[in-house]
Amino acid sequence: MTKGKLIKLTLCAVVVGGLLILGWQRWQYSSTYVSTDNAELDGVIIPVRAKLSGVVISVPVVDNVRVQSGDLLFQIRDSEYRYQLQQREAQWQALLAAAGRAGVPGALDSQVLGAVAMREAAQAALAQASANLEQARNDYQRARRLGAQGALSTQDLEVAKARFDALSHAQEVARKNAQAAAQSTLANKAELKVQDYRIAAAQAELEQSRIQLDDTRQTAPMRSIVSKKEVEPGQFVVAGQKLMSLIATDALWITANFKETQVGRVRVGQNARVTVDAFPGHAFNGVVESLAPATGAKFSLLPQENATGNFTKVVQRVQVRIALNDVPDDYKLLLSPGMSAFVEVAAPDDTGQTL
Repeated sequence: MTKGKLIKLTLCAVVVGGLLILGWQRWQYSSTYVSTDNAELDGVIIPVRAKLSGVVISVPVVDNVRVQSGDLLFQIRDSEYRYQLQQREAQWQALLAAAGRAGVPGALDSQVLGAVAMREAAQAALAQASANLEQARNDYQRARRLGAQGALSTQDLEVAKARFDALSHAQEVARKNAQAAAQSTLANKAELKVQDYRIAAAQAELEQSRIQLDDTRQTAPMRSIVSKKEVEPGQFVVAGQKLMSLIATDALWITANFKETQVGRVRVGQNARVTVDAFPGHAFNGVVESLAPATGAKFSLLPQENATGNFTKVVQRVQVRIALNDVPDDYKLLLSPGMSAFVEVAAPDDTGQTL
């Protein structure tokens, strides 16, 4: 064998060996990991809307500034809401005073007490009238017996009957007075109960005014970054109007769109490695948090319909949410939702079915 042929054979052997090694490494990688570059950073984006209508008097933040939980974002003029609070508090106090809840007897309390006293007096008068009527009835019956025996004159019998009739009428009047007094007492107690409901309603309105006064100052709910600010001092805003957005710096995750041929090996809890295109030299650790219950095509505005016409098979994608672990604080301020990423999930091919 000539020297030239030996060199050629050696080169062929080296190339074939290198290809075999690369193929083995690629097979080993694909049997251990699933990966995709169809992934991006996601995060919590909070639209900040005005809770009240009014004139904005202060906006101490600008776009892209970092804010902490409790930092003031903007303030609405509070004079109207402060006056409303004072008015409702005065109305509440007036209702308390009328109902005797302010430490002194109220008008309604006095009416109830007076009605109770009148009812008791009417009941006492009814009891006395009933006793008098019973005595008159006995006297009249005795007079009738004596009259039948001739032992009592006709005039005395008529006097006994007249007294019985008068006391019977007096007893009926006393009974009606007692009924009226009882109804008056019930009516006053019902009015007192209605007053309690008025007090409760006034107290609820008072608490609402306090909340509205507090809402004139809107603060950041969490550590975040201000974005898309659309409000300036002096501007009149209405309740519900969007004024800015907040990007939470402590709530970032990866949304990776794996092929349906890959997702069968992906499990909740598997470790992942993430590389963001903006920082190619740094890898972030993560863990699979959840898998979407349907492919992305099913959530599209016009889902694909394969029941009619020609069918072209397209590999579908399934969203996988990956939580990022222990992201350094300096990177939290640099990572932004929407950044592209490359994801590798440690998913051995012998894992089995996902569901």
